[in-house]
Amino acid sequence: MAAQVGKGSIRKSKQIQSKTSLNSPFEKLWTPVVGQDMQFILKTLTEKFTQVGLKKIEIKKKFLKKGKKSKKDGTDEVPDPGERPEGENAQEEPVKGGWTLNEIRKHLAIGINEVTRALEKNEVNLVIVCKSAKPQMITQHITELSASRGVTACQLPRLSENVAPVLGLKSVLALGFKRTSDIFQEEVRAITPRVPPLKVPWLTDMAENAKENKGEEEKSVDDNTNSATSRKRKHSQTNDAGGVQLQSLKVKKIVPNPNKKRKPKVKKTANKK
Repeated sequence: MAAQVGKGSIRKSKQIQSKTSLNSPFEKLWTPVVGQDMQFILKTLTEKFTQVGLKKIEIKKKFLKKGKKSKKDGTDEVPDPGERPEGENAQEEPVKGGWTLNEIRKHLAIGINEVTRALEKNEVNLVIVCKSAKPQMITQHITELSASRGVTACQLPRLSENVAPVLGLKSVLALGFKRTSDIFQEEVRAITPRVPPLKVPWLTDMAENAKENKGEEEKSVDDNTNSATSRKRKHSQTNDAGGVQLQSLKVKKIVPNPNKKRKPKVKKTANKK
């Protein structure tokens, strides 16, 4: 017997749109600070911020509760004995929200976005990133920005856990110190020697080689062996460039979240007269 065929129109499944891109061939890794150096940096930062008195004050909005009437008597509820009368509350000065010392706040860059903008403008000389920042890709660009501008940068465990309560913030994922700051100058000098160098060979090695080549060219202007030295320089540059290990390129596909609730587009129809 012939197989039964279902009735109805066959609809094609909607094609999922995706974006393809290549990953970076360079391996971006932080060199975290651990041990006594970590404890020293955390202690130095917390002591300095408490000494200066920099803190952000957040005022919680209070909603006035209307007096509830009891179902039996229909009278208002008895007020709590801890509540103050209106006259005493009116005499108190209102507490203003925000930073306690705005002038000192201008010497710092707090947060990933603010630190990124300060690095682009080359305004900071020390950057500290919290290791708890997730996903890790949100802080990977700071390594390249810091290395290209010669800024000392490191990844510090428990930075947000220790510094955020002192500053009155929920979290501190990145912290930068401005070059023009005189208040935190001693702390920056004490922390900088304890920070390990960044591992960005495709930027740091090129910058060092460029400086060396400029110095050699200035010295060998009047020498007769310019041709031999130029060959040696070219040979050394090729060897240094070959020392950088590149990762294999991979094709990444970015697929939209299928579980996301999307609002259907409403088609605008012309008003019928």
